[in-house]
Amino acid sequence: MSPSPRPGLSLIVAVYEREDFLERVLVSIEEQSFRDVEVVVADDGSGPGIRALIGRWQGRLVHPIVHEWHEDRGFRKTIIVNRAVARSRADYLVFIDGDCILHHRFLERHARRRRPRWVLSGRRVMLDEGLTARLTLDDIRSRRLERLAFWWPHAGQHDRKNGFYMPWLFALRGRGRDDYSILGSNFSVHREDFLSVNGYDERIVGRGLEDNNLWARFINSGVAIKPVTFEAIQYHCHHRSEPMPHDEAFIREFRETRETRTPHGIVKG
Repeated sequence: MSPSPRPGLSLIVAVYEREDFLERVLVSIEEQSFRDVEVVVADDGSGPGIRALIGRWQGRLVHPIVHEWHEDRGFRKTIIVNRAVARSRADYLVFIDGDCILHHRFLERHARRRRPRWVLSGRRVMLDEGLTARLTLDDIRSRRLERLAFWWPHAGQHDRKNGFYMPWLFALRGRGRDDYSILGSNFSVHREDFLSVNGYDERIVGRGLEDNNLWARFINSGVAIKPVTFEAIQYHCHHRSEPMPHDEAFIREFRETRETRTPHGIVKG
């Protein structure tokens, strides 16, 4: 059997456990206006629940779901995401987390704005614990979740603005700005540009800092970071996060790096 055609986008979904969250994300992917997408699940050591969920979902999307897994040895997102990228097939990569539900035009907006030597970076609406607990799959399929009145009372005050769909603001917000910060749950880039900096630095284990370091290497190499806030919208399911484990010296070394390419990324050396 000949291989399936190369997908228009590869969506890299970083997960650890919480198959209930991942199923919501998969439903939101199924409802996308842009459908020519390959889903690659970057699984940081989950138990059998995630694999079983992926098995139930095979055949429902345009391209088969790829499941890249390694054993659970703590937070090693940098490693598993790099491995997921290596297995992906599209020339353009979109990165999200497995707890972030996508607006139905999320992929369309990343696809429409893409340019060589650009990273597109968006933000998210942080849902509270109550709405996260009672959110249904039908709330996603019916686009009820996208209605302002539905989520506004249950979102963090500082990020409510991130839920407004106003794509016409792109030209104003991106004008003269090339250094917008990267959020690991919502950014996209051409494969060639991601590989040019050699992906995530795999020396960074434990939550936090991996996106800061990747951002710095993009900036150092002359790749522009453009905002797609107000158009590539996503809704973050509430959960508790462990504190960042890094000491000040480690943070300075990786956040303030002068590197353009790490020797500890997808390609070693």
